[in-house]
Amino acid sequence: MNILKPELLWIEQRCYRLNDLITDVSALQEHDLYESDAPNNEFEEDDLDDVDCKIDQVDDSRFSTSIHVSKHYMGHIIGKRGCTIARISRDTKTDIKTPRPGQNKDITIMGQNVSSVKAAVRRINLVVMASRVKQAYTHFVSIPMNSPDIVKNFESFKENVLQQCPGIEDSLFIKPGKLHITVGVMCLMDNEERLMATKLLTDARDKYIMPMLQDYLPFNIRIKGLSYMNDDPKAINVLYGCIEEDGAPFGLMQKMVDAVYRHFNKAGLMNEKFYRDNVKMHVTLLNSKYRSQQKEIEESETSSENTRARKEPFDGSEILSKFANYDFGVVEFNNIHLSQRSTVGSDGYYQPSFVISCVSTN
Repeated sequence: MNILKPELLWIEQRCYRLNDLITDVSALQEHDLYESDAPNNEFEEDDLDDVDCKIDQVDDSRFSTSIHVSKHYMGHIIGKRGCTIARISRDTKTDIKTPRPGQNKDITIMGQNVSSVKAAVRRINLVVMASRVKQAYTHFVSIPMNSPDIVKNFESFKENVLQQCPGIEDSLFIKPGKLHITVGVMCLMDNEERLMATKLLTDARDKYIMPMLQDYLPFNIRIKGLSYMNDDPKAINVLYGCIEEDGAPFGLMQKMVDAVYRHFNKAGLMNEKFYRDNVKMHVTLLNSKYRSQQKEIEESETSSENTRARKEPFDGSEILSKFANYDFGVVEFNNIHLSQRSTVGSDGYYQPSFVISCVSTN
């Protein structure tokens, strides 16, 4: 890790620095964690208002809560010889009980005051997030852009590019049925986390999506124009279609997807690693990854060795020159998906774990 440019992690609207796992079992910079200079590790309740958990009062001097943590992260929370969980318990002055191996139970936290319990919840959430960002993502929130008109125009675009732009291979193009906008990606390790993501998506629809779009329904999204992810048009990895509103104020779509992203990020499911100032709204059209995946399949069929093809960029300068303002058409925004990565349904789109309708009921 470059110490001058440390990896940052945003959780509950606070910024933390990720450390090397070798040097810190929790993988997080914990100093000044609670932003409190109070002596003896006492915590001000105002500092922890953004910790979202239900806390019950057991009696006059005890408060408790329970939180679900996937078994995949339990080892990180407990730590080597129990040192991590012991440190959290000691620092927050709480009694923390974790389920035994094989038990399908929540973590329970008991403390003498609400702020101590919340502080322990935050510390556990930090450890989970540090572990989660190391995992390959399993799901993503997506907006399908595969209407019949869009697919037809995309196939025409593909045919023209293959005819007019030598060197561009068929395998670089996305499958038409998979055209989409990615709002954000996440790693969901068990059914409880999938249910949590489902609830978050429902809440996002009610709190942000529908209120923002209600004056412009049906809300239409146009794919028009081309751009690419890197700085050299002769060495492109991702070439994409640009997004714009059709019949609605400029920037409304960006505002909406950013709100959905922040909603998931605050809950700890979407990570700042894939987000800067705004969600990068785009519809991927060509990706060098698709070609490398195809080569990997072909090589595995002719070789007994488990080889992995290297992703090689492509020269997209001629595509950009000839099709810079290509209009793929308009899609009516009817729903938003919690999609499964690398799993395709019978319709050719990513298999959904959940679909939220965004059509007005009025």
